[in-house]
Amino acid sequence: MRRHLFLYLALACFVGLIAIFIADGYMGIYDTVYVTTGEHEQKISPDYWQRQSRGDAYPYSIGAEWGEPVHFRYEIGNHRFSTYSTTVEASVWKSNEKLVDLFRQDMLVSAFDGVTMDWTLSAQELEKAGMGVGEYTVKIKRGEVELGRGLVIGFRYPEEPPYPEEMSPPKG
Repeated sequence: MRRHLFLYLALACFVGLIAIFIADGYMGIYDTVYVTTGEHEQKISPDYWQRQSRGDAYPYSIGAEWGEPVHFRYEIGNHRFSTYSTTVEASVWKSNEKLVDLFRQDMLVSAFDGVTMDWTLSAQELEKAGMGVGEYTVKIKRGEVELGRGLVIGFRYPEEPPYPEEMSPPKG
């Protein structure tokens, strides 16, 4: 037994290091946001929010045509041993002033499970607030945690389709 003591100690240290890497890299609450404009879906992964909260990433910018809805799908992944309870809020801001509340719901996420929420931002909601084409910030808040500095949605007028050139009748 004594001659294998160092082997057992080394094995215990190795298992401890692996456990630390798993706990540090996997455990926690993870936020993923999917934004769909037109036929294009963009995924904003949990590592982006972490980089942005450290100041390593710029606000995420999304372009949208005025009049077309912008759909949001927000996923919370609970990678912890306990149930997670929170309130999720989403709102639209312009120049540090809240314009529209998009979504608010109390959530309960079981251990090692996830939940998904959906909401839509439409131009009509912004028009009701007296706004038009321009840039707006969508802020998502999970409990006391605000995801980064928000998502910047830039609304532009739809492009008009090009008109075909008039063709002259063939000569002959």
